[in-house]
Amino acid sequence: MYPSGDQLLKCIVYAYRLSFFVGICSLFIAKICLPKFLRYGKTYQPKKDSKYSGILERIKDFTVPKACFSHFYYLATFLSAITLYFYPRFPIVWIIFGHSLRRLYETLYVLRYTSESRMNWSHYLVGIWFYSVLLLILNISLYKNTIPSTLNSNAFILFCIASWDQYKNHCILAQLVKYSLPTKRLFSLVCCPHYLDEILIYSSLLPYEQEFYLTLVWVIVSLSISAMETQNYYKHKFKEDHIAPYAIIPYVL
Repeated sequence: MYPSGDQLLKCIVYAYRLSFFVGICSLFIAKICLPKFLRYGKTYQPKKDSKYSGILERIKDFTVPKACFSHFYYLATFLSAITLYFYPRFPIVWIIFGHSLRRLYETLYVLRYTSESRMNWSHYLVGIWFYSVLLLILNISLYKNTIPSTLNSNAFILFCIASWDQYKNHCILAQLVKYSLPTKRLFSLVCCPHYLDEILIYSSLLPYEQEFYLTLVWVIVSLSISAMETQNYYKHKFKEDHIAPYAIIPYVL
C-alpha cells in the first residue's frame, strides 16, 4: 500500500531534519577526528601524493578546485528561479533568488581563485546538499501555505544590509595579495565578517518561515568552525597582535 501525499511529505520533512542532525554531528566529529575535511582555500594544506598511499587515504585526501563554489550558486539560482515561476507573489522567493544570484556573481566575477585553492570533496557535497535542502524547505513551506505573501520590512532591511556588507567584505578579500591578512572594515575586529553577514542573512529568513531555523543553525555551526580554522591559520602565519581578536561574532566568539 502506497503512502498518501501527506504521509510522503511528512517523511521528506523528517528526512531533511535528520540530515541536518547528522550533518551537525559530522561537523563535530570531523573537527575532532578528521580536521582536513573542514579545510579549504587558505586553511587547506596540500599533501603530496604517494604511490604507497592506500585507496582510503587517497579518497580522504581527494580535493576539488575551490572555484567549484560556483556550482552551489548555479544550483541555488536554478532551483529558486523554478520556484519563482510557480510562486511569484511571495517576497521570500525573490529574496532567496536574489541572494543566490548575487553569490553566483561574486563567485564568478569578484572572488579570485588560483589553481592551488582547493577544498575537500566532502565540503563540495555538503554545499550541494545544503542549497538543495534550502530550496526543498522553501517549496514544501510554500506548498503547505505556511509562508506569508507580504514583505517583512525589518527582516528585509536586515537582509539588505548584511548582503551589502558581505559584498563589500568579499571585495576586500578579492583585492588582497594571496593569503595576506585583511584588516579593513570589520576585519579589524573579527577574522571572518563575511561569515557573520551570512548568519545575519539566514536570520532574516526566520520571520517568513520558522523551519528555516535548521539552515540558520547549520550556518552558525559550520561557519563558526570555519572561522576558528581561519583564525588559527592567521595566528600561525602572522604576528598575534595583528590578528582580529574574534573569529566571527564580535565580543562572543
